[in-house]
Amino acid sequence: MDTTKETHYNRGIAYLEAEQYSRAIPEFEEAIKQDANFIGTYCALCRAYLEQDELEKASIAVTAALKLDATHQPTLLLGGIITEAYHDRGKIYLDAKNYAEAVAAFQNAIDFDADLGDSSQVFHTENTHIHVHLGAAYIGMKLYQHAVEALQNAIALEPDLVDAHYHLGYAYVEQGEFDKAIPHLKRAIAIAPHLKRAHYNLARAYQESDDLEAASHTITKILRIDPDYQRAHELVEAIKQAH
Repeated sequence: MDTTKETHYNRGIAYLEAEQYSRAIPEFEEAIKQDANFIGTYCALCRAYLEQDELEKASIAVTAALKLDATHQPTLLLGGIITEAYHDRGKIYLDAKNYAEAVAAFQNAIDFDADLGDSSQVFHTENTHIHVHLGAAYIGMKLYQHAVEALQNAIALEPDLVDAHYHLGYAYVEQGEFDKAIPHLKRAIAIAPHLKRAHYNLARAYQESDDLEAASHTITKILRIDPDYQRAHELVEAIKQAH
């Protein structure tokens, strides 16, 4: 092995372990200049970028490593960490109601996961929730058709995911597609019987479909779960006033 390459790599590792990431990165970059096929250096460079939350640069390093060896397990594991990091970033934005930023982060997670190919199946459950959270972010932006597409992808991966069925039902209600909303909301309730918001939106769907008997029956169920659920009482009043 080339001594210069070794020197830069080892120095970079020392800086990495000392948490001096800004000093480690140039060393790894120099080692790569010395030998562009040195796959371990790309992994180390990725780790340094991850520590600085520079996910885009970490992604570039992993992609370069996978071009050298698509089955390299340390690289694939780093790829999974990057996917999860994008997902975590998106959840922070989603919780803060920064929906556009959340969508971008979740989409980056999905796109990068797709680039990893079949190896990403080890993160299957986590990836399914990325689609659910992407759908929720689109709902926050009132982009309901985009939400529908994301949530359908989640259900294709995990058919009994309660949040996917609930959000999909809600998106259909907001689009006025009540016949499509009802089965998903009923499925969400079957999985999670005490999910009040699913009962509430199912009642809305029945009301808007002029099935007042089903709407009233659903509201009765809500009030058994929570007699003080204000939205259910408001819906009762709305039905009385309308009819």
